[in-house]
Amino acid sequence: MVRSGFKQKSIEEVKAKQAAKRAQRAATSPTTGFKAKKASKLTKTKKKRTTRQKLEKMLWEECKRIIRLRYPNTCYTSGATNLTGANWHTGHGKSKGELPIRYKYDLRNLRPQSYHANINLGGMSDVFIAKLEQEEEGLKFLKESCRFIDGYWQIKKESDLGGKDATLFLENLLAEYKLLIT
Repeated sequence: MVRSGFKQKSIEEVKAKQAAKRAQRAATSPTTGFKAKKASKLTKTKKKRTTRQKLEKMLWEECKRIIRLRYPNTCYTSGATNLTGANWHTGHGKSKGELPIRYKYDLRNLRPQSYHANINLGGMSDVFIAKLEQEEEGLKFLKESCRFIDGYWQIKKESDLGGKDATLFLENLLAEYKLLIT
């Protein structure tokens, strides 16, 4: 009795088919799906530009560098000392997500914080703002970016920079911060 009408392949035929598939995969770029020859042509003709996200990332790195040089390694809100490595964060008094682009990277709103205070306790903004109010530059920042209503600093709702204006603002701010404390 014959079980199947299909012819079984020999071991040599199976190995040859697998080798052909491996060769085809090797000739194709794993990330784009283009053949290696075509992928190299694409990268030569298309130039990558600095995007706003890259600018913001570079600007944040500069802010962290400046804050770490300007202030001691003590948590601004909890008082924890000897902050190092991943435990040494740069925290915002007013939330970065709520602020317009012109205030997100304002050094007057940034201070060193411990991981616990910044992440686990949500930045301890009530303590942070109370301490900012006691400092001259912190109070100046709060008056520029917020309104004091019912005992609370509320962020002013004003039109934000967009598109090319925001990119130019970030580029200029990055250039300015690179000159600070080098």
